[in-house]
Amino acid sequence: MIRFGAIADVQYADRDDAIGRSYRASIGKFLEAAGAFAAEKVPFVLQLGDATDGGLKNYLAVQELLDVSEKAGVVWRHTLGNHDWGVPDERKKSVPADFNAGDDGYYDFTVVDPDDAANRWRFVVLNGNEISEYAASTDAERAEAKRLREASRLPNGDLPASWNGAVSDARLRWLDERLAEAEKNGEKAIVCSHFPLYAQSGSLDKRGAAAKLLNLDIYFTSLGVSTWNGPAILEILDRHSCVKAFFAGHLHEGGYGVRKNVAHVTFRGVVEAKPNAFAFVELRSDRIIVDGRGDQPSYEHRFDV
Repeated sequence: MIRFGAIADVQYADRDDAIGRSYRASIGKFLEAAGAFAAEKVPFVLQLGDATDGGLKNYLAVQELLDVSEKAGVVWRHTLGNHDWGVPDERKKSVPADFNAGDDGYYDFTVVDPDDAANRWRFVVLNGNEISEYAASTDAERAEAKRLREASRLPNGDLPASWNGAVSDARLRWLDERLAEAEKNGEKAIVCSHFPLYAQSGSLDKRGAAAKLLNLDIYFTSLGVSTWNGPAILEILDRHSCVKAFFAGHLHEGGYGVRKNVAHVTFRGVVEAKPNAFAFVELRSDRIIVDGRGDQPSYEHRFDV
């Protein structure tokens, strides 16, 4: 069995509580979770974005927190969120490296079950902020992002939210190639992004009783609250039977749904969780188990082998 940690949307900032978010309290929650991860000696922890809520001072404070937890034995695998880019333009090009997320926020890695060499898993990490107005550091990049946002209007004609972004065509091809390689190597795959793509409405606390009763399919891109070209990502996932899960954050209430044998898990945001929200995840040869702690629900997804 492979067992690791997961956490999302710590969003630490030295500012007063607002809109249901307890920014300063996130430090204590983060340290509690990091202590639990270190105590269980998990091989790594997925941090699914928005570790900070923006501002260089807060950004640097979070980097210090990450350094402290690493000294305690926590190995982080970071996904970049939209708030992580709230630094001056001259600092933005170094954000992926600051979070050990490669040169541009895209990377992949493979984990092998120590007790079963055939239970191999490929993690593919996406940077859904790649083309966005907030991650852009030049006027030309901002203009490109504005053009793409304009071209990504919702079915009702509205613009998608400006605090989201898109994955480039080149990186969509890269995702396709990484998943093809995983299939060739007999690996199962989990794709990670800060931005969720899908959930069933019954898993969403803030959508009302009717949504829970009907348990409708929710595609977040069509609501304007996710990756602008989310359908293109889903098309690639659909082509590869090795994909067993899509992990995300961003939506603080969390969410869950199974679409075409792929579990879409949106982890709850620490910044709004009471008392906390994080998870341990187990990968077995025939299932994924999310062992939630605090406000984070638990899930079990059995998949076709």
